[in-house]
Amino acid sequence: REVGRKLQTPQKTFEVVPSEKESIKKVNFLYELERKIIELLMLYGDIEEEFEELILETNEKGEIGFKPEIVKAKVFEKIYLDLQDDEIEFANEGFKILYYEIIQKLNLEQDFQIDVFVNELQPEKASSITDILMDEERYSLHNWEGKQIYVKEKKHTISQVVSETILNLRRHLVSEKINELSEEIKKQDVDQRESSLQDIVDYLTLKKVLSEKLNRVL
Repeated sequence: REVGRKLQTPQKTFEVVPSEKESIKKVNFLYELERKIIELLMLYGDIEEEFEELILETNEKGEIGFKPEIVKAKVFEKIYLDLQDDEIEFANEGFKILYYEIIQKLNLEQDFQIDVFVNELQPEKASSITDILMDEERYSLHNWEGKQIYVKEKKHTISQVVSETILNLRRHLVSEKINELSEEIKKQDVDQRESSLQDIVDYLTLKKVLSEKLNRVL
């Protein structure tokens, strides 16, 4: 009888309320790297630095290694020549326009002044530059190290920051190419896959080389 009474007693119901979690904002690494290049050009573009170029060479045993070579160049020259060698174009159209305007200004003028350059820009472009320069003091990227993208603090040399930013950009673009080819393979015939697989192997080798270079810079 006791069991029967308990069964007939109305049971309390509980509403399950899902816990509110802050939406995790996905970091667009390509955007951040391009933004970093604009920042470096604005702050240090006309400064001459010593850059360690790591040249690939093969020893007598056929092993591939790196031979360091010190090169003196201005920051804007280093960035421009490296991106030109790799035929890298900015994905963000706004950054792309600013990039060429800054490079041209630095190339033509011996005494580059940020405030003068910003005042000559259209309001929208000037606002973008101002935001980048203001964020340079307070902005920090979250969990970049977890994504194997490293950003040095001011205590490190300008040449290190420039080199690692370019290497990170190269490696990120290679990773995107690998992902693109991997998706294409799924839609290809067996005959076409062999060529695509070889391309992926080549890009993976290149990514490894870039990672080793980046570790050397760090």
